[in-house]
Amino acid sequence: MAERAALEENEDAGLVQRAAAGSRDAFEVLLTRHQDAVFRFARAITRCPEDAEDILQETFLTLYRAASSYRGESSVRTWLLVIARNSAFRTLKHRPPQAELEQADPWELGRKGGWGRTDPESMAIRSEQREKLKAALDALEPEAREVIVLRDLEELSGEDTARVLGLSMEAMKSRLHRARLKLAAALSRGGDDGR
Repeated sequence: MAERAALEENEDAGLVQRAAAGSRDAFEVLLTRHQDAVFRFARAITRCPEDAEDILQETFLTLYRAASSYRGESSVRTWLLVIARNSAFRTLKHRPPQAELEQADPWELGRKGGWGRTDPESMAIRSEQREKLKAALDALEPEAREVIVLRDLEELSGEDTARVLGLSMEAMKSRLHRARLKLAAALSRGGDDGR
């Protein structure tokens, strides 16, 4: 798994260089490879699929226009998530406070928590738990949601998560710990974190 990830990172760096030289094929491979992660991350921050779609487009437009600025200090995915994060927070900054937001879909997080049985009773319980988890994630502030999405859903390394968030490793670990505690507290209260 680690070897495959390292190989993909090397391929990505080469694809960015080719995209910088004008290769549409290289750009399309990068888009196909990373668009789902960028979309999920943007949606987790904004809680709005329409905003996430705009952020996805803006992120890959930035890649297309600025591929030559990629210096290889992090993985291409990390670089794209940094671009998406900046765009997402610009979007939130300009959003009217009373805007209606859709909740992030935490299905993958729930699956990792053991919700995978398929008998009817388990399916009903899982559906109820999924709704409770959605409400709990929705109750968190964007900074808590994003660190949980990066580490627990996208499975980024601690170093890459810290890079995307612009934090030291210690600060990222602290934020992740607090976010997980807030999520657990919100789950125990049915999604209301008391804010």
